[in-house]
Amino acid sequence: MSREVASQIHFDQVDRLNFAETGSVASNGVGVSADEIVDLLSSVYPLGIWRLEISTGLMYWNRDAFVIHGLKFSDEPVNLSQALARYHPEDAVLVEQLIEAVTAGHNRFRYVMRISDDAGDYRLVALAGRYRDSNGGELIGYCHEFQELVRSVVLTEAG
Repeated sequence: MSREVASQIHFDQVDRLNFAETGSVASNGVGVSADEIVDLLSSVYPLGIWRLEISTGLMYWNRDAFVIHGLKFSDEPVNLSQALARYHPEDAVLVEQLIEAVTAGHNRFRYVMRISDDAGDYRLVALAGRYRDSNGGELIGYCHEFQELVRSVVLTEAG
């Protein structure tokens, strides 16, 4: 199924609690760790976790990130150009611009883009992440199939 929707990138300017640095949200009175949140989210639908080393262009993905991108799982990192080849050409250009902007501004970001399957059809995938100042600069984040997650939540609430 082909999508006529162009992707949009949003930079998060909200100063939110940083799970990666604190490890939990106990200071907000909730007492739930980041690991528990990831486990809960990934139990609903595949949740890809990823890290991009800016200096090398290598991406490190969990198993779900490979599934979401339509690639066979490997313990080896994925080259950024290999990942971009799965994206709609318009979206690939936006992602390249995003990497430059986030690296320069150390921002957080979120966007929805189109990823192709082997048949050449596109599906929507949502990504979010932020800059992390380690290993010479990295982007870290998560991804999920946008439509499927929304459908799962709606069906769960309706049932």
